Formats: sequence, C-alpha cells, structure tokens
Amino acid sequence: MSVLRIWILDLGPHAKEKISYTVPYFYFYGPLCYLNPTIDGVDLSFAHGKKLSNEHKLLKDKNRKTVASIRFHSLAEVEEREEQIRQILNEAAILNQYLHNLKKKKK
Repeated sequence: MSVLRIWILDLGPHAKEKISYTVPYFYFYGPLCYLNPTIDGVDLSFAHGKKLSNEHKLLKDKNRKTVASIRFHSLAEVEEREEQIRQILNEAAILNQYLHNLKKKKK
C-alpha cells in the first residue's frame, strides 16, 4: 500500500489524502481513488473507474455502478505493473480535473 500511496501523491500538489470509511482515500479535484486492504492483498479502487479507458484490462467493476478496481496480491505484482498503474492514475487525474472544470463552467 505504501508504494501505491506514494505514486498517487506523486500526481502533484492537488493530490490530497484523507481517511474515509477507515481506508486511505485520495482526492484530486474531487474523489479520485482509495486503497482497500483485503484478506489476500489490496484493491486500488477508482471513483470514476468505469469511465476510464481500461486499455490494459486491469480494472474490474464487480457489478458496481461507477467504481472499478485493481487487486494486487504482492508488492512484486505492484512493481511489475508500475508503468500501467501510473498511466491509469494519470488518466483518472485528468478525468477528475476535466469533470471539475465542467462543473465550474455550469455555475
């Protein structure tokens, strides 16, 4: 979880962390993602995950309306997918900033 946390906070000064529902939740122009420990690993879950391209086929929606996540079972698995994870994080951050700007224009 620590490695994923660092990569999320690397998105820039707008990336903020709060504990919400007992898990680390990250914001970047609104809710971005959260880390959820599981019995066999950790889920990196994206608030607008179903809107992401999922070109690497890593995101699973598990029949949820908006959230999609990636489950990792080991640090080695996280590290071997670093480039793909960072691409997904960047796409999610860009989407959040776009959605934020849309809301501002409508006001």
